[in-house]
Parts: sequence; C-alpha cells; structure tokens
Amino acid sequence: MSLGGFDIAAMLADLAEAGGVVEVTLGDVTVFGLLDREAVEILGGEMPAVVAADEIVHVQSGVLPGLQSGAAITVGGTAYTVLKVLPYGDGAMVRVALRTP
Repeated sequence: MSLGGFDIAAMLADLAEAGGVVEVTLGDVTVFGLLDREAVEILGGEMPAVVAADEIVHVQSGVLPGLQSGAAITVGGTAYTVLKVLPYGDGAMVRVALRTP
C-alpha cells in the first residue's frame, strides 16, 4: 500500500511537531523533509560513474518546483547543491542527494 500526498504531508507535519524533520527551501518554497546524514554512493544513470553525496534529504514528490540536479537548496539552515533527485518506486517521495557548494 502506498501513501497518498495528503498522508505524507500529514505524517511530515506530525514529525515536525516532534522535532523529527528539517525545513527544506528551494527558491521561495519551504517544506519539511527527513535528513539522512550518512554519505551515500550513487551509481550514474547511463554512465558507470559513482557519485558520493554528502547527505540525503527525503521530501514529498512535486512539492518543490524546480527541484533538479544543480539547483541551490537549503536544508536545515545549511546551503547545498542538488546532486541528483532519486524517486522512490511508488513516486510519492524522492531522495535528494546533496553536496556542499
């Protein structure tokens, strides 16, 4: 069973009340996300490259217009550059690989 957009927004709002999320800002839009501070290696799409991300933030799909590789993003008050956007299988959320500019 996958979560709908409302379910994800409600879940993130509940986690925000408990202090379990960070603010994620892209342009003039701010949403809540889940920050994963472990370094991650990402395999390149058509290229056999491996990219190490500093951190990953998980956000609801479609809530950050302009979310794409190279975009400037602020997560928990820290400035990053989007390295890669990786959707989950059901498409309800995405993982955003981050690097410090």
